[in-house]
Amino acid sequence: MHSKNPYRAILRREFPEPLIALMAFILGIWLWDHYFGKNIGYAPNTEQIALLKIDRDLRLADAMVDDPNYLRWLAGAKLPSDAQKQALDVFKKLGAEQTISRRGMEAYALIKAIHDQIPIRDVLTEVLQGQAVTDFAQASEALATHHGTWWEARLVESWEQNVRPISHWRQVYGQGNLQLKTRAVFIRVSVWLIALVGLLFIPHALACIKNGLSPRLTGYGKSWTLPMGLTVFMVATLAWIGFNLAVELGLNALPNLHPALSILLDSIARVLPALIALALLFKQPSHAIRVLGLNAPPNFKAIFGMFTLLIGIDQILLAALGSTYSNDPGGGLSLGDAGFWGLAFALISACLLAPIAEEVLYRGVLFRALMNRIGVIPGAMASTAVFAVLHFYNGYGLLSVAVFGFSCALIYAGCASLTTVIALHMLYNASIKIPEWVIYHAPLG
Repeated sequence: MHSKNPYRAILRREFPEPLIALMAFILGIWLWDHYFGKNIGYAPNTEQIALLKIDRDLRLADAMVDDPNYLRWLAGAKLPSDAQKQALDVFKKLGAEQTISRRGMEAYALIKAIHDQIPIRDVLTEVLQGQAVTDFAQASEALATHHGTWWEARLVESWEQNVRPISHWRQVYGQGNLQLKTRAVFIRVSVWLIALVGLLFIPHALACIKNGLSPRLTGYGKSWTLPMGLTVFMVATLAWIGFNLAVELGLNALPNLHPALSILLDSIARVLPALIALALLFKQPSHAIRVLGLNAPPNFKAIFGMFTLLIGIDQILLAALGSTYSNDPGGGLSLGDAGFWGLAFALISACLLAPIAEEVLYRGVLFRALMNRIGVIPGAMASTAVFAVLHFYNGYGLLSVAVFGFSCALIYAGCASLTTVIALHMLYNASIKIPEWVIYHAPLG
């Protein structure tokens, strides 16, 4: 007679290999289509976000041109010529897809003229047959109210050599650049200060990783089989894919949704896989909290020490692979993060819900099942590979995510505390998303 213990019943479940193979095949086809399918061009609004990033990068470069090299490096600013060259490279990517508007072509022409030290009129004649898109009066007024761009400022300057200025925009524009510089220095130096504090705790983080190589796990979680872990993970992931596809169709049909509704839909998509996995594995929330290590307090020494190690490794990867960072002209930015609703979206989605849901699914379920069967290091490598490819980055981004996921797996094995890796994930994501918003999305003025 079988025991009435529901968890013994769950462990007795059989997962046919053909079912696992079928789900892996479906997931593989979806991934293959994403990475190797027919290129249908960049997503809508790619040019708009690319122009936003180019404008802020050029303005920051000008604002910090006279600052020491170390301060520019800390703030993430380039020399003006380097920022201009990077902008021209972005326009080449957009041009390869034939997705540049006349406004984008004008920006390209003005940046090229300044970078190559060619008269603006000559480049405009070549690119736009001499017909500028920007109106002199409108551009002047926009610059006087913190709404103009770097290239519009250069265009108005060239016009004012022959035309009497109609607005006093230079002071406002300069104040905006100074404000941008102050923000960049403050927010990025703040991240480096956290990393500096973490130097004190690197030995503790390494000791935690060392403990993770020989974990002493017992109980229900230790009994999970690999077929069960793979099945639960793929069911949750395929449900997430289906929900996202449905949401995309709905958003295309209703493009003017209120930002609060967009945040709600994204939040549901974020937590859905983790909720499905927990529902399949646990009968009571309290059991999930105990088994996954969600009841253990965060190990802050391990968190700060690991954060510092990750920041250091990230800089090495960026130096080695920065040129292959991304094929995205927008550099990974999103118009959904614009404004204060965008800040709320970034904080809720990337800095709160994503760390909780992803750590539950990838470390709490997938890595745990893999570790039970093949050991800590192979399990960490396998779960990290899945974690990385499902984040859809290229070059530097893919390796950076892989290093992060592998580190989280080892920390989880060593501390047996999912709250620790969730907190580390939150800190790591916040160190990326908050500076991005402050520099690129926060309004000036």
